[in-house]
Amino acid sequence: MKQLLWTLLFAGIFTASLLTGKVPLDFAHLFDPASREAMILLQLRLPRTLLAFLSGGVLALSGLLFQVLFRNPLTTPFTLGISGGATLGASAAILTGWGTVYWLGIPAMAYFGFGGALSTLLLIYALSRKMPAGGGNRLVLVGIALSYLYGALLLLFYYMSDFEESFMITRYTMGSLLTTGMREIILTGAGALLLLAVAFRYRKALTYLSVSHDFAWLQGIDVEKVTMRLFLLISLSVGILVSVTGPIGFIGLVVPHMVRLVLRRTVSELIWPVFFFGGLFLLLCDILSRMLPTFSPLPVGIVTSMIGGAIFVMILLKR
Repeated sequence: MKQLLWTLLFAGIFTASLLTGKVPLDFAHLFDPASREAMILLQLRLPRTLLAFLSGGVLALSGLLFQVLFRNPLTTPFTLGISGGATLGASAAILTGWGTVYWLGIPAMAYFGFGGALSTLLLIYALSRKMPAGGGNRLVLVGIALSYLYGALLLLFYYMSDFEESFMITRYTMGSLLTTGMREIILTGAGALLLLAVAFRYRKALTYLSVSHDFAWLQGIDVEKVTMRLFLLISLSVGILVSVTGPIGFIGLVVPHMVRLVLRRTVSELIWPVFFFGGLFLLLCDILSRMLPTFSPLPVGIVTSMIGGAIFVMILLKR
C-alpha cells in the first residue's frame, strides 16, 4: 500500500513538473509531433524534469554517504571542495571565451567544470596521502582548505571579468536545471547509476561504519582503503553532476536528516529512499521556482537554499 502511495505521489509531482511553465500547454496538440506543445514538452520540460529528479537523488544520497563515511552530520557533497573545483573550472571556461561554445551538443562549461572537479579530486587524494593524520579527517581538512582557496580564486575571476562574464559566472554558481535535449540527462544518469552501484556494493561496510570505525575494523573492513575508495567514487559522481547543473545547495544536508527522522532505518535500507526523496525534493523546488512571479525562472539553487535552510533549523530544534 505504501509503495502504491509513493508511486502515485511521484507520478503526480512528475506530471506537475511537466505542466508547469510560463507557456501553457494545449492538451489537444500534445500528441502532434510537429506542434509547439510537443516540442516544449519533449525538448525542454521532460529533460528538465528528469534532470531535477536525478540531480536531487545524487545530491541527497551522496550527502548521506559522506555523513556516514566521515561520521559528521554536517558533511555535504560540497564540503570537500568538489563543487568549488567545478565552479572554478566553469568560470575559467567563461573567462577564456568558451562559455557559449558547445562540443558534441554539450556546453564547454560542463567539460571545464568536470575537469575542475576531477582535478580537485586527484589533488585531495594526493595531498591526503602526505598528511600524518589518520582516517577520513584528512580528506575533510584538505577539502576545506581547497574550498577557501577556490573561493579566493573565484573572487579574482570576478575581478578580471567584464559585466557579461561576471553575470554568467554568477548564474552558474546559483545552480540551474536549464537544459535542452537529452545529452545532459545521459551524463547525469551515468553519475546517478555509478553512485547507486557504489552504495549498494558497499552497503554492508557502510552499515558497519555508521556504528563506528572501530566496529567496522573488528568486522574485517579495511577502513582506510574503503573510505578512500568510496570518497573517490562518490566525488566522481558529484563532479559529473555539478559540471552540468552547477552547485545546488542544502539537498545533501537536509534530505538525509529528514528521511532518517521519518524512517529510522539502517544505512543500507536508506539508500533508495534517500535517493527517491532527494529527487522529489528538488522536483518540488524546481516547480516552485517556475511558479514564482519573476521575469525569468528563478535559479533552483536559490529556492533549495531558502527552503533547505528553514527545514534544517527545524530539524535542529526538533533534535
